[in-house]
Amino acid sequence: MKLKSLPMVLILAWACMAAVSCVTSGETGGNDDEKLPDFVQDSCAGCADQEFIREGGIVTGIRFFSYVKNTGGSGKISMSIASSGGNATRQFDVTAGSRYVFQASVPVETSNTSSFTYMAQFPGTPGYKDTHNVTGYRCTGAPYDLKLELK
Repeated sequence: MKLKSLPMVLILAWACMAAVSCVTSGETGGNDDEKLPDFVQDSCAGCADQEFIREGGIVTGIRFFSYVKNTGGSGKISMSIASSGGNATRQFDVTAGSRYVFQASVPVETSNTSSFTYMAQFPGTPGYKDTHNVTGYRCTGAPYDLKLELK
């Protein structure tokens, strides 16, 4: 890759994967004291942060994992993951004080000249941002398989 194209590749890599999240408060019955969901990183020694999805021995996707804890209140959150190939959104019910594993998969193909950054932003103040830099692959479509499961 020529050095002149490096800034463009870096900009495209950052744009390839971006995530935003929105919080929808549950029905509070007018109680302003109820806390909204608020996520922090939850350590998980020995847990995978990503895995390759293979078909016939060829890498066709990467599944990313984020380990989080809701230190805020119960409610609904909406996670939206975007890539150069599209986006996916899914709403989840969360419980105060619970630990979760969030996962999202991205279709990829190998590329000697490409890289991208995966980022998941969880709601809260300030909320948790999980970022993974991936080299040797490029995004080929919309994210899929968004899940938030109790840990």
